[in-house]
Amino acid sequence: MNQTVSTMSNRRTLCLSILSLVLIELVVCVQYRGPAVVSEQNADALTVAGVPTFSAERALRIHQRLFDGSIHPAGSVANEAVRGRLQELLREHGWEVETQACALGDPDKEGTPRLHNVIARRPEQFRLSLQPLVLATHFDSCQSGPGAGDAGACVAAVVEAARLLTLKAADLKRPVWLLFTDGEEDGLLGAKAFTGLHPLSKQQPLVLNFDARGTAGPVAMFETHRGNLTAIDQWVNTLSRPRITGSLFTAVYRLMPNGTDFSVFRNAGWKGFNFAILDGAHRYHQPDDTLANLDPCSVQHFGEHALSVSSVILNDFRDLQTTHEDSVYFDILGLVVIHFPVWWCVPLRFAVLIVAVQLYGRQVLRQNVIRQAMKVWLTMLVIITTSPVVGWIVTSSIYHTAILPRPFVWYGHGLSFGMWCLSLLSSLAIAHWMLRRIDQNLVWNAFWLGQATTCMVVSIYAPEFSYLLSIPAAIAIALTFTVRSIPLRIIFATISAGILLIPVQHLISIALGPRSGILLFPAFALVAMPMLAALGRRHTARTDDGPAPSVHKKIVAS
Repeated sequence: MNQTVSTMSNRRTLCLSILSLVLIELVVCVQYRGPAVVSEQNADALTVAGVPTFSAERALRIHQRLFDGSIHPAGSVANEAVRGRLQELLREHGWEVETQACALGDPDKEGTPRLHNVIARRPEQFRLSLQPLVLATHFDSCQSGPGAGDAGACVAAVVEAARLLTLKAADLKRPVWLLFTDGEEDGLLGAKAFTGLHPLSKQQPLVLNFDARGTAGPVAMFETHRGNLTAIDQWVNTLSRPRITGSLFTAVYRLMPNGTDFSVFRNAGWKGFNFAILDGAHRYHQPDDTLANLDPCSVQHFGEHALSVSSVILNDFRDLQTTHEDSVYFDILGLVVIHFPVWWCVPLRFAVLIVAVQLYGRQVLRQNVIRQAMKVWLTMLVIITTSPVVGWIVTSSIYHTAILPRPFVWYGHGLSFGMWCLSLLSSLAIAHWMLRRIDQNLVWNAFWLGQATTCMVVSIYAPEFSYLLSIPAAIAIALTFTVRSIPLRIIFATISAGILLIPVQHLISIALGPRSGILLFPAFALVAMPMLAALGRRHTARTDDGPAPSVHKKIVAS
């Protein structure tokens, strides 16, 4: 009878925990759609009232004027036509425009195509000597698509945001430049030519770079320069909502072989932020990267980011303080960005570990239960090591079939969600097989002691990642002190971990696509970990309903 009641209670705890994770995923999907499109009429009304407001409608009209839907790679006649229209529009808006020409390939070879970077500045600002701000993107397309998203959307958003920024150009405290590079798709050639030859690069300006790896979804700030502590502190919470960012993405992106113009700027000593849309990747570098398939909400988000962050920078007398320190930063459901110096990671995680040892160690390191505790830690290891194997098997089975004919498909969100469910089920199945005979309270104590220890190691070698483990561990400690019921602790710990992990998993699944199960499955498995205690055996009813453990007394006594 007791075993039956225990099984039913465990199932109820698991069901509520999983339901809470699904609800968090739904919130993330809604919250991460991007801002609503502002009409020209509403934007004009607010701008007249003294608040410059970006309108995606107006930016899309700029897009239609600049790009005719043709493929326009660097060196082509079509790209020269785009450049001509861009220069004409910038002059109409009051910019002084120059062109930087350089060779595409071997300059000594006859008939070698030429690249032409477009650079614009305001004549009212020639007297300003503060560190300049550059708004940068590229205007060439790849060889296989018209590039309405990559990077036509960025060009249109930058042009319109720059127009609004300079309605009172003489009042700005630092100069603003516009840089539209050529040949980005051929190896970042325009950016390399600019940083190598143009005098502006020697000033090591601040830069906001915009790019696209798709045609839809919100804009993420996914990369910064090294020594970003001051920039994150001053700028990151001026991002337009949803504020989607994280130091984890910066750390991962630096390890990847590909790059954007920002990679060149960063290597040249420039400081700033790199923005991109990631969704709609099935249209990236494809013939259907067209204006008809471009999400206006993405254009709105591009423009709002450019306008809001640039406004703060251009109205600040202070130059950005030079520092070699990096920041750990992450958003909470796109609402606010939490940030702190990276050097905080080790002492904070060490404090969590000390409390965890005091709180849980006396319970799990006793001779009569140490073997069961080790089985809990072995379960954690088995889940993490088998997840990539399961992911590889799943994606290898469906890749190049009707289910997943190529790495990115229009229904990729659905496939990724299916993989998330499979990862969750496989992790919980392993935990049930290994932990079903171990007392829930022991599983809880052993797991969070293991989590705190793991987090300490991660803080040393990958501090940008460690907050995903340490914050749930700290919350679990607080729950141990304050919540009597083990099932309630499990549910609350799962929710807190889900709020941190699910947005990251959501963006990783978009960026990597359902082809990358070997990486997605272990990332997805992390969210199942706080539920391990629900797979243990409930010892007695008193575990949940009896008096709260006298944890504080035990720590004092120790």
